[in-house]
Amino acid sequence: MPAAIPDRYDLEIRQGRDNDIEEWLATDTSLERPVLIRSLGPESSPDRRDHFVASVSAASKVSHAHLARVFAVERVDGGAYSVSEWTGGASAFDRVGAEQTFDLEEFLPNASGLAGALAALHAAGATHGHIDLSAISYSVAHPAKLGGFGRKPESDADGDVRALAGAIETALTGIPPGGPAPSEHLDGVPRAIDRILRSGQAGELSAFEFEQALLAAPTPRIPRPEPKSHSRRLLIAAAILVFAAVGLVALGRLFSGGGPIIPAPPVATTPEVVTTQESPRTTLALERVSVLSASSYDPFGEGGENDSSVPNMLDGDASTIWQTERYQDPLSLLKPGVGVYFTVIGTPGQLQLLGFSTGTEFEIRWSDAALPAPENWERVAGAQAPPGAASLKLPPRTDGHWLIWMTKLPLQDDDAYYAEVAEVRFTP
Repeated sequence: MPAAIPDRYDLEIRQGRDNDIEEWLATDTSLERPVLIRSLGPESSPDRRDHFVASVSAASKVSHAHLARVFAVERVDGGAYSVSEWTGGASAFDRVGAEQTFDLEEFLPNASGLAGALAALHAAGATHGHIDLSAISYSVAHPAKLGGFGRKPESDADGDVRALAGAIETALTGIPPGGPAPSEHLDGVPRAIDRILRSGQAGELSAFEFEQALLAAPTPRIPRPEPKSHSRRLLIAAAILVFAAVGLVALGRLFSGGGPIIPAPPVATTPEVVTTQESPRTTLALERVSVLSASSYDPFGEGGENDSSVPNMLDGDASTIWQTERYQDPLSLLKPGVGVYFTVIGTPGQLQLLGFSTGTEFEIRWSDAALPAPENWERVAGAQAPPGAASLKLPPRTDGHWLIWMTKLPLQDDDAYYAEVAEVRFTP
């Protein structure tokens, strides 16, 4: 039975048990939103409750797009409970059981995002301790998120990486690691991804190194359906018609005293060749994402933010950076924000920000018009930059302009407020 949960949470549907933790879909009546309640009941020991609260509290202090948010955790009479975001209820374990593995185009953004979430957790001095497929939520239209905080610990930080690498491989292939490599099991998976996943499982990478390796990995090549061709039955039928025509011509010439028989020309194959050449080219054109230009954006200031180094974000070299101006006071005291915007062709599905200063609070905005008024940008996402890299799933928007709008800059070691970005990548 669940612990004594505060009245503000209406328990709606029991989701089952996660080992010794009972899970409920509930409604937070104060904020009118669905939440996940995880509860230890009276059968739990005092030490177990203490560990549960400490583990969940540590996770609550970390913010990352691929980490399930924790809203509350408390020890109460008869147990302990936590309140976290409702991510849809489907875990990677459920999806693999239903033979719904990661789509190739979604694999790297989600895999690197999960590794980044774990790296952020480790950077904050916390560990997960018990990662498996059921600790990863993966619902339609939502990024994969790492959750399951407060479980009985089974591993340290190194074990977290090993377990996450194994879970990610299973979520991709549908089979436990240890068998054929993913590239041998799935068409289009580069061997580099095999090496990264197996290195993670062998304990050769930290969470941060695991994330960086996945961010740098080549994108899986999505297999294209072969162009439709004439079936064997149609070819046989065509051949029969050709020989029948030759026979009729021969008979006609035999009875009419005509000249020698001239074989009929081969069946034309031009339409099939045209289909083979044109179809793949059209498909590739639709999937290409290109950044045409980039510029700083400072509508409430002097109009520029280190414009000369803006190209550094697109040069493919993570050692070169773009940096905002240096401010002696918090940005909120000076202006609403600063940013950079990119003119993009195509429909990006993922935005990756490498070397983004930890703690920067930012929004992603979009517009189909060039340089609209600040209030006319459409806000599509918001987050706080985690250590290492930030990875955000973008809503479908074709072409137009994407703005990275920074509303809070971190205080750096030299007592100035500014943010740095090494690389910006828009991917399908």
